[in-house]
Amino acid sequence: MKDKYKELSLNLDNIINSLKEFKETKNDFKKPDIRAYQVQMLNLGKVIGSPVLKHVTNLNDDIDEYLSEPLDKKYLNLIGDATRLKNDLWEL
Repeated sequence: MKDKYKELSLNLDNIINSLKEFKETKNDFKKPDIRAYQVQMLNLGKVIGSPVLKHVTNLNDDIDEYLSEPLDKKYLNLIGDATRLKNDLWEL
């Protein structure tokens, strides 16, 4: 199970980096990469179970909302939530 936590942590790093690139470029070609990371993150959340699954699901919803309407405030909240989830993984 420890490997799944590490894999989810790496996936969150990838999502954060992709979101940063998307924010800088507003390039819609980044969206499929982000969506792929979302699917992977959700699958890992299902394997790990709750409470991680709840946080992963909420983060996925926030990412979808940001990608449909990329506002700076949403971006800052999203990066903060992803970082907190990543940090919380090490406490579980």
